[in-house]
Amino acid sequence: MVTINQNLKRAFERQFPGTNVVTSANGSQNGIADLIAGRVDIAAVSRSLTAQEQNQGLMAVSVTKDAIALVVGKANPCNQGLTSTQVADIFQGKINNWSAVGGNSGTIRVINRPAISGTHQAFQEMVLKGANFGTTSNIATLPRDATTPLLQALGTDGIGYATFAQVANQQTVRFVPIDGLTPDATGYLYQRQLFYVYKNPASPGVQAFLGYVTSPQGQQAIILEN
Repeated sequence: MVTINQNLKRAFERQFPGTNVVTSANGSQNGIADLIAGRVDIAAVSRSLTAQEQNQGLMAVSVTKDAIALVVGKANPCNQGLTSTQVADIFQGKINNWSAVGGNSGTIRVINRPAISGTHQAFQEMVLKGANFGTTSNIATLPRDATTPLLQALGTDGIGYATFAQVANQQTVRFVPIDGLTPDATGYLYQRQLFYVYKNPASPGVQAFLGYVTSPQGQQAIILEN
């Protein structure tokens, strides 16, 4: 949600001069932990709250829907789309050569996000149907949840995944169609709801920001900024 957070920060500060919204990217799980500890006012998360989190007084507000995009480097010679089954098999280590999915012979380097990442958790739920990621030697997990290092690591033989909003305007990557559909298409499989989470009762500042986010102006800012 990094891009969406930054877009809304800029739009909110333009709308209300003198305000200051501070954002950082630490992953959904760390955001929740910081919220509970009182270190932040709002956590941006890409999954639903658990019952335990709700019992701690956390409340979630829907922000927007987004898709998880499968990405390869622009220079990757494999121009084939993948089926949803092939995607699951690649990230579970069952398919590890590009020749198995219509490309040239060569190892598929899988770039995974860390387990604290909400995008990691959503991918595991939607793509792997709750199964574990593979542990084969061709699968590497990033030490922190950040999209830029992931994109830089793709090269000509890597594959990874990211929030569509974060990579929609990137010129160095190519989206892999899944079952014939790209992330911006109606009916694309890997879509999810994104949330802002706060601790009840909300402070006046939190109420003001969330009120803007859910207003027509806030929703329009997400679209225009992206």
